[in-house]
Amino acid sequence: MDRDLFAARLAESAEAARSFAQTLVVERLPAPLVFRVRLNQSYDGHPPRPGEVRYPQDSEPDRRNALWRCDAGTVVDELWRDGRVPEWVNVAVVGETGTATIIELVCCGRFTDDESRLYHIREGVPPFHVLGPALPPVHDGNPFSLHTRTECGDSEDLRHLASVADRIWSVTVAGDGYDHDALPPLPHAEIVECGRCRSGVGALSTFARFPKLRLLRLHLATPSEFQVSPADRLDTLTELTVTGLPPRPWGQAAIAEVAPGLTRVDLAAAETLWLDGAFGPSVRNVELVAPAIAGSARLPTELDHLRIRLGHDADQQVVALLEGVTRLGSLDLRGTPVSDAVLPVLARYDLRQLTLVDTAVSASALSRYRTDHAETMLYPREPAYSVNDLRIVGSPYAQP
Repeated sequence: MDRDLFAARLAESAEAARSFAQTLVVERLPAPLVFRVRLNQSYDGHPPRPGEVRYPQDSEPDRRNALWRCDAGTVVDELWRDGRVPEWVNVAVVGETGTATIIELVCCGRFTDDESRLYHIREGVPPFHVLGPALPPVHDGNPFSLHTRTECGDSEDLRHLASVADRIWSVTVAGDGYDHDALPPLPHAEIVECGRCRSGVGALSTFARFPKLRLLRLHLATPSEFQVSPADRLDTLTELTVTGLPPRPWGQAAIAEVAPGLTRVDLAAAETLWLDGAFGPSVRNVELVAPAIAGSARLPTELDHLRIRLGHDADQQVVALLEGVTRLGSLDLRGTPVSDAVLPVLARYDLRQLTLVDTAVSASALSRYRTDHAETMLYPREPAYSVNDLRIVGSPYAQP
């Protein structure tokens, strides 16, 4: 594709996205535009087609950071590559800074110079596809705030956040190495996700400034500093995810005091995941991901769903975790190297679903479990047939 044509289509699509969004949102959308580019957003697990070019390096974090806030010229420089362009690009307004409208470009990872392979040809400006802003969780058809769902990637975004704090329902802070204390009070926020955040003592109590918070996800950049203390309560919190936990006691037992209404807890560590004490009595869903688990972990006696990802000594650790669990609805051990030895322990539960994909459980043991527990949805599923079992009447491939 000609570079000037690509630039013209980008400008036309971006302005169309701004005009469309203005009919839906209460904020005034300024005419000046800034762009947020997300590269490599397609599923590309299949082999490339002839002439198709992919750029795996586009998925690196530094690429995301460099294109978080850029002008149209930079967009063209990045997306027009010697005549090749992404096969599709979704265009939508995702924010405003007070002086500019933020246009997000979600880009296919497959680049081509064959215009017949571009998507959205019927819309007239391929590869661009104009979409509206994300709708609020409940939409009655009236104009809504563009900041209902918002995302921050740098200090400028965080500063603007304070001026629209009362409009926010969910916020994702995606920048690197910030302190979540920098978040302003958010009186109506129900969902908060913090990526690569710094944290210290009383890390959860920081979010007591959000009186309606029910779902919190923390991805720690400095796990060594993380410590939970029951300084404040998060009575509205029902779901908690913390990844990058330190390989030492950090206050898991205190979570039950800080957030007594939790129903779901997901915890992950790059090294040892330390669990010290019991989960709260209301917890019904647990996910644990780490090479190994240490401490005096006590899971709730009744669980609707349990997902475990472990490395070495998997049999012993899974059995120890299940001690004291009397009712279990579903269990996911995908990728955990458990063996046939865990099956007698699992047999005591009336499992609705059991996932043993990519484990060390033998095919014969799976077959026996499937026969003895026909009511359990077991994965991997038993193949309906194999090539050697084909019996197709009249087919030249039918087996005698």
